[in-house]
Parts: sequence; C-alpha cells; structure tokens
Amino acid sequence: MVVFGLFAFVLLGGIGATVLLANDYRNLNLLLARFGYDPISAGGHERELRPYELKGERLPRPEGLIPERLLTPVTPNQTQFVRTIRREPEALCEALRQGGFETGGWKAALYDKRSWECQSYRTFADPRDGENGPSSAFVSIRGNAETRVSSFRVKLNIENVATQNLVTDAVIHAIEVFLDEVRWQEAPDILADIRALKEFDIIRFGNRLQLRRERLDVTPRYNFIITPDRTQTRNPYLPDYFDRARWLPLPEKL
Repeated sequence: MVVFGLFAFVLLGGIGATVLLANDYRNLNLLLARFGYDPISAGGHERELRPYELKGERLPRPEGLIPERLLTPVTPNQTQFVRTIRREPEALCEALRQGGFETGGWKAALYDKRSWECQSYRTFADPRDGENGPSSAFVSIRGNAETRVSSFRVKLNIENVATQNLVTDAVIHAIEVFLDEVRWQEAPDILADIRALKEFDIIRFGNRLQLRRERLDVTPRYNFIITPDRTQTRNPYLPDYFDRARWLPLPEKL
C-alpha cells in the first residue's frame, strides 16, 4: 500500500507540476496572483500579466488573420409567406356563372391535358355603340391537375364610354366572387383603382396583382391578372454559395 501510495503521489505531483509550469509558468502565475504573490518570470525577464489573464476574460481577437467580411453581421434574406390558391375548379366555375358570367364549365386545357381552364365572355350593348361594337369582358381561370389556381385573368374592352361603368361593375363583381371563393379576405383594396381604370402592380402573400392597359390599340383595353409572384428566387442563398468571390482564400502551395 505504501508503494502504491508513493507512486500515486509522484504521478499526481508530476501532472500538477506540468500544468503549473506549462506556457512559461502561466498557470502558476495565475495561482500566485490569485493569492497576492508576485509572479515568477521565465527566461530571465519579467512579464506583467495582462488584464484578461487576471480576470479570466477571453483572449482578444487576433487582427489581420480573419477577413473583415466574415466578421460583418449579415442580415439573412427574409422569407415570404406565400398564399397558394387551392379551390375545386367546379366550384369556381359555378360561382362565376352565378355572378353573371356564363361558362362552359371547367375542362382540360388545350395546351396541357393535366391542366384545366374555365372561360367566359360577356358583352354590354348600348344603343350608342358605333362601328367598334359593344364593350365586353373576358374572364379566364386556369389551374393544374392539383386544382391549384395558376392564374385569374379578366380583360376589359371599353368600346363605348357609355358602357364603361357597366363593364367595370360586372368585372368588380366577378373579382369579388373569385376572392370570396378562394377565401382571400385579406386582399388589398384594389377595387377602387379598377373602377377608375388606374393601373397598378402589387405583390401580396406571394401573388402578383396587376391592372395594365394594352398600348397597341386606340380602344381602351385593360387586363387584370392574379398570378404567383415569380420575381423572387426559390432559394436566395444558392447564388452566394456558388460565388467564388465570396469563398475563403485557398492556402498557398508550399
């Protein structure tokens, strides 16, 4: 037992001495400073303990070793809440019919059998119609096989100023029916601009709402469209990842 006790004492003493004397007596000097004694100098010259050595603070950041751009706070791109419009196509077409726009019901689109569309065309005649014929409105709803609405479009053809209010009133009612069917109670206030035929282009909940006038025709023709917003990239972090200019510098060859 005495032999094992001496062996353990020597072993622990060696470990403790190694810890205290390492790094030019750094840990020993910390212990001496804690009890109010002067530190022991190493190599024949004395060195005063730095404030962070006495207080236990973190080492200061080395200057010139870390690129400044890595230390600059980066604000990540904000994510957007996207409202995906999902509604049964039969219900949308039926609601549109009840709103005064007769349709042939929903059917497969000609350009893609996996998609569907529902269309309606309505005229607004007036005794004062000239050679251009009566004003009209064209409504189109399109979606895919998952019954997700990909676009809602209304085209206003104002052939006669006398029927402009009739056209805008009918179109506004159709838009209200559509927004009510897709449960979009938080839609922005756009009806007043549509009534005044005031152009706009706004984005709400990941969807783009536009009212644009066709410039190639003298007759006032406007298109109101609701489509998913495609101006934002799906993953805004990928371009930075593949930008070599933002990579850390490669080490020089030895």
